[in-house]
Parts: sequence; structure tokens; C-alpha cells
Amino acid sequence: MIPFVVVKTKAGLAYLRPEHVVAVSATDPSECLILMTDGVTIAATEPAEDVVARLEAEARQEDDAALIKESKNHGHVAR
Repeated sequence: MIPFVVVKTKAGLAYLRPEHVVAVSATDPSECLILMTDGVTIAATEPAEDVVARLEAEARQEDDAALIKESKNHGHVAR
């Protein structure tokens, strides 16, 4: 399953693939701009800290899943 991060925008909700996020820019304490690959920008109506926290959590889950898969394939893998 492909993971998506949900972000609130002025027009509704945006579903982002974390691997396509290049940067998050804080323009206001309650809003941010998300720069995606291919130059796409998304104006989010939530704090940059919240968006970045969800992106980081998703990245940690992907890393953990990769370690578990590697461990199952090859035995113990040091973290």
C-alpha cells in the first residue's frame, strides 16, 4: 500500500506522497507552503510543524518496515 499524508488546504484536503515532498516553508504560524517534486506547491492551512511531524512519522514507519523486511530475509540486522 502506498502511504499518503493528509494535509488541510483552503480547497479541502490534499493527499501527499511523502517521498515527493521537497520542502515545507512556514509563511505564517498557522499556514505553510509545501514544495513538491516537479515544482508543484501546495498551500496548507495548518502549521508547518504539524505537517513536518506527520512526514517524519511516516518516514520512520517506512524505515522500520524496511528493517523488519530485511531482518526476515537475512536474519538479525543491527539498528
